[in-house]
Amino acid sequence: MQIDLLKDIVGSVAGEKAKSIVDLLHQKKNVNEFLVAKKLKLTINQTRNILYKLADEGLVSFVRKKDTKKGGWYTYFWTLNIERGLAKFKEYLHSLINSERQQIQVKKTEKFFFCPNCQIEMGEEQALSIQYTCQECGKTFELKDNSKEIMALEKEIVKQEKILNDLDKELDIINTQQNKAKARKLKAEEVKKKKEREERKKQRIGAKKLKEKKNKPKKRRSS
Repeated sequence: MQIDLLKDIVGSVAGEKAKSIVDLLHQKKNVNEFLVAKKLKLTINQTRNILYKLADEGLVSFVRKKDTKKGGWYTYFWTLNIERGLAKFKEYLHSLINSERQQIQVKKTEKFFFCPNCQIEMGEEQALSIQYTCQECGKTFELKDNSKEIMALEKEIVKQEKILNDLDKELDIINTQQNKAKARKLKAEEVKKKKEREERKKQRIGAKKLKEKKNKPKKRRSS
């Protein structure tokens, strides 16, 4: 589910060829761009152009390292930003659904006319201004029945809302995983700090005892 969504997102940004990048980067970190180019069967410049487009949208990130063996040129290593990709697609779907709902509202409340011969369509005000006559062929406009288009838009919204629901589940899973990872990290840091505090305490106690030992008056030997 997650991979399919990510492929749709990547494809919409950088084209059909870019979808394979998801398979190459999914659940991996810092993948060498030359390996990506080889797998995609593209030149390194073509591969970078795709990755740069994705990076501009926040869908991938990179680190670069200087290769001293190849004249000091930089090599880029890429990572897929799954959460950002899904969140971006969620924003897109919300925008699309809002647009489709507006279209439905317009089609339900306004009249549209069309030429049955030329398939030219326009609103009532514009049709009235030319006396409901097609300027191309002279035929009289007919009132358009929008019911099928409205039904098609409503079906699309149902599909998209289902995808949104699936997206929310995926994002919840990612957030839960990230929160657990943060909790583990914080716990590990706290354990480390506790050990460091205990070690410092031992050092202070040791130093104190050593100081006391040095300052303790020596017993005189009896003659």
